[in-house]
Amino acid sequence: MAELIGNVFVYCIWVMIPILPLFVVLGFSLHYILLVRLDPILFKEPYFHKKELPVFSVWPFSMIKALMYILLITWPRLAKHKRFKGVDTPLPVGKGIFISCYIELILLGVICVASVILVTAGLLATFAAL
Repeated sequence: MAELIGNVFVYCIWVMIPILPLFVVLGFSLHYILLVRLDPILFKEPYFHKKELPVFSVWPFSMIKALMYILLITWPRLAKHKRFKGVDTPLPVGKGIFISCYIELILLGVICVASVILVTAGLLATFAAL
């Protein structure tokens, strides 16, 4: 049992080693590109509350805003239902940014699944050692 848990742990680490740098580089590049292109259109009063505007303009929270923009591009039905109600203007993004947003969401999903597997394997290894 311990060998199986160790193998799962090692395989998850090997999956995350190449994905994590790609996720970070693509995430920061999309963060910059989307904020430059979509902030003049979407970062204003009807879509964000007045108190949220200064909060989402600084770095850690601007990543959350970039993720909201990625969801608006990749899954507009969800984003328009939650935050961006009434956005009917076409967004100024090309096919490259569109595909990059989908790749970023897929990488995020893989990292989340691998992280859950790593935590589960760690917990099982801890309890198996007791």
